[in-house]
Order: sequence, then structure tokens, then C-alpha cells
Amino acid sequence: MDIKDFFSSINFGRVRGLLMASPYNCTEEIATVLAQICCHENKLPQGAPTSPIVSNMISARLDSQLQRLAKKYHCIYTRYADDITFSTSRPKFPGHLAWFSEEAEKLIISDDLKKTIEDNGFIVNESKSRLYSKYRHQEVTGITVNKKLNVKRKYIRQIRAMLHAWEKYGLDNAQAEFWKQFDNKSSYQKKQKSFQFIIKSKIEFVGTVRGKDDQIYLY
Repeated sequence: MDIKDFFSSINFGRVRGLLMASPYNCTEEIATVLAQICCHENKLPQGAPTSPIVSNMISARLDSQLQRLAKKYHCIYTRYADDITFSTSRPKFPGHLAWFSEEAEKLIISDDLKKTIEDNGFIVNESKSRLYSKYRHQEVTGITVNKKLNVKRKYIRQIRAMLHAWEKYGLDNAQAEFWKQFDNKSSYQKKQKSFQFIIKSKIEFVGTVRGKDDQIYLY
């Protein structure tokens, strides 16, 4: 499932109200200043280092309620930002949460699930919500979760292409081509460091997902 406009739906008022409430109990003045620091144009900016933390604080009640709902129907609940997943080992997904309508040819989110999310100030993006059986490719936050954890082949190919370009054309040319694709406006020194860091981070991510003894990671 996907939450529509997740970060932008968390506005200045919600952040300030959160900080003034228990257990934070900030004064109105302090809560206002902190909310102003965390928000841009009256909402949490996507990509800011503070936004994931604040959004998790805002979503704490939602997580608790959805966790209970999932447990009630023998499911496991996980959330990463706006990406919500309900998974189960049972042969049939519980219709009390969602079901696929053959007539409408789309996934139907149950009223209980939808209401729980809406009561917490969010809206379900039904066009991005999916229901997958174990016989289909299952992916959660970019990681394949069918029989074993894996990353996309495209991800591996990108790492190999970056390493090949570095080896064949040198660091300067390889990173110049890389940043051309992403239109990064950082300084040359920052680009050089971050290009190497990006490659290292991608490789370490593969090791984390597939295991440090995996042949692809070692290669």
C-alpha cells in the first residue's frame, strides 16, 4: 500500500501539535521554533534529514493501530515512510484488510483499514496499492522478498557499469558522466567524494541484503 503525499500531508500545525503534546510537552514557543526548523512551505520537505524522524513520530499511533489490526488477521505489518506492507503465510490474504475485485478489476481496501489510516490524517493511494501471491514477484522497498532476500538485477548492473566506467575511463570521467545524469550541482570535491561513497554504499547494500559471503557481493 502507498500513502498519498505522505510528507506533504504532515504540515506545520501537526508537527507543532505533536511537540506540544505528551510525551514531549514542549512549550508553544519551543514547539513553534522546532516546527519551523523541520518544515518548509508549511510541510515536511521530502529529502530533509529531519523528515523521516518527525514523520515516524507523527505516525507512531498509526503504526500501533495497524500493528494490532495486522495481528488480528494473522498478518505482519511493516512500514517504510509511505510504503505500507501487510504480509501473511496463509494461503489466502484476509479479506478484512483488502481483496481483489474481479468485477472492478482492482484492489479494494477494506473500510476498516482505510478508516484507520484516514483517522490518522493520511489518505491511501489506491492506484499504487497491490496484492501479490507467493507465485508472483514480491517486492518491499526495493527488495525482493519471495524465497530469499534479493535486489533487482538492474541495481547490480548499475554498480558494475559504474565500476567499469571508473576502471576504463578514470574517476574524473566516470563521475562526470554519472553526475550528468543526475544534474547534481555540488562542488567538484563533494562530487568526487560522494561518487565513491555512492558506489561503496551500493555494494554494502548488496552485501546486507544477499549476505557478505554471497558471490555477487564478493565479485
